Amino acid sequence: MQFGSDLPLWTAWLYYEEGLKQDEIAARLGISRASVFNLLQKARDEGVVTITIDPTRLERADLSIELCEKAGLKECFVLPSSGTDSPLYERIGRLGARILEQRIMDDDVIGVAWGRTVLALSKALSPANLPGVTVAQVTGSSIATYDFSPELCTSNIATRLNARCVNLHAPGVVSNPEMKTLLMQEPIVAQHFGLLRHCTKTLFGVTALSGPTLLEDSGVMTDELLEQYRAKGAVGFASGYFFDAGGHVIRTGFDDRHLVMPLEDFMTVEDRICIGGGPEKTNAIVGMLSAKIATILITDQDTARNVCNALS
Repeated sequence: MQFGSDLPLWTAWLYYEEGLKQDEIAARLGISRASVFNLLQKARDEGVVTITIDPTRLERADLSIELCEKAGLKECFVLPSSGTDSPLYERIGRLGARILEQRIMDDDVIGVAWGRTVLALSKALSPANLPGVTVAQVTGSSIATYDFSPELCTSNIATRLNARCVNLHAPGVVSNPEMKTLLMQEPIVAQHFGLLRHCTKTLFGVTALSGPTLLEDSGVMTDELLEQYRAKGAVGFASGYFFDAGGHVIRTGFDDRHLVMPLEDFMTVEDRICIGGGPEKTNAIVGMLSAKIATILITDQDTARNVCNALS
């Protein structure tokens, strides 16, 4: 065959580079128009073709500007409400991936928390070659098995970027404060938290406490522990910390047993990127923004509108 054996490649070349229509490509290659459509899809799936959309246009949307002004955000990106039938967390994760790709520097140290939307972002990242980038876990591991663990989110992002992956080899929650103190003194753990002090970016989701949460599903916390935070007015959880609607960080005895990047270190990171949305997270996002936990927010249109109204 004059075009060689790589049909997805040549189909994509004729369509994107030479500007031929699908029926013209079908005639040229001697195949059906349906086959051309399938080959173009295969070319995208295999990475022969990479389609990029400039996400900075979304930043200029009215809601983004309004949220930045009301919450003191550095940047805000709002996903249009209309889209595919994919779950919202997957759509937000894809947008987050495109935005993160444009912001990664060759020597970044990226602290990564866990969650469903963070994992979706990790799967949506385009392959890159950034061996100078370090991707590090900001919280310890869980004994529970679940598909959005801290280790998996961190390693997925590092693998997609061909970056250095640094997992925290310690449990996320220990039995008593004394054990946490001892673990924090272990050289390998102390070295890890020393690395986190050099983070240039952090990436995390946000959890609402108004109903069942991933904190319980993942085995990180019991409902009894969560009720202690709710009783103190906590409405949300992000990157290891609970907060109320007014932006005050809420603490209980659990924090003395939780291995996570210290809040004072976390708050010094310039780019603190929160990805998450959905109407049920409105109050949690309001509280998180009031606490200044995020400097960059990636969310959806309906949630952004709710948050703007709540901050008025």
